[in-house]
Amino acid sequence: MNLKISASRAVVAFAIAGVALAMAGCKYESVPAPDSGAGYYPVAVGNFWTYAVADSIWSQATQTVPSVVTATAYQFKETITEEFTDAAGKKVFRLVRSKRQGTSQEFKNDSVFVLSATGQSVVLNRNNTRTLELIFPVRDGRLWNFNAFNNNFNDTITAETRRYSRVGEPFTTRAVAGSPAQTFANTVTTANAGTAAENSLLKRIGYQQVFAKGVGPVYRRRDYFLNYNYTDSRTGNQIYVPGSYFFGFSRRETLIDYGPR
Repeated sequence: MNLKISASRAVVAFAIAGVALAMAGCKYESVPAPDSGAGYYPVAVGNFWTYAVADSIWSQATQTVPSVVTATAYQFKETITEEFTDAAGKKVFRLVRSKRQGTSQEFKNDSVFVLSATGQSVVLNRNNTRTLELIFPVRDGRLWNFNAFNNNFNDTITAETRRYSRVGEPFTTRAVAGSPAQTFANTVTTANAGTAAENSLLKRIGYQQVFAKGVGPVYRRRDYFLNYNYTDSRTGNQIYVPGSYFFGFSRRETLIDYGPR
């Protein structure tokens, strides 16, 4: 027998046995994919959200009469009632908004929206206008075009007019309409940016939403103010009157109930 060949075969056999033992000792563990953030707006038939809504409207000012605010309070309830296929063959959801003035009244249907939720985004179709409510993955500081599907007067189809902030941070709503304040441990805030946001002597506009993980939208705030000004006849300067407006409107929607839990 050739001793060199026998020795080589022994080395190979030993190596194979070692590899087999090493493989037997290995544990194959699956690594979870990064969280995209889709859980910030859970979209499924039966999900609902009830909001206490506070509207404030300021009357038009004059040089002698300041703006006067009128406040109204009521409730919205948004319910995903149905899943269906749209004209493009895509799966979408019907979101019915109902309204009531007080807890002693029944909710009455007010409007119908369409929600589309995919691995890339959540799109809301309101009055045939589609807006990109969320895009994935969620990332602090990330910008996108809220009106990517329309030419909005605030932006163009390529503008970046919406921004993520406070990703993963807690958020506490205020106590409203007899409902206690609620704290949500993991939230993300979206707000207007770029040409869609302004806070100047001329006007102040903004739109903010807060989404809680596993819950959905928990707070919305809209502001639109055209600041009142006039020309000083003596100096020709523009005079701005704080708290007075050509037009002023604000809306606050605060979550007070949701389900299924």
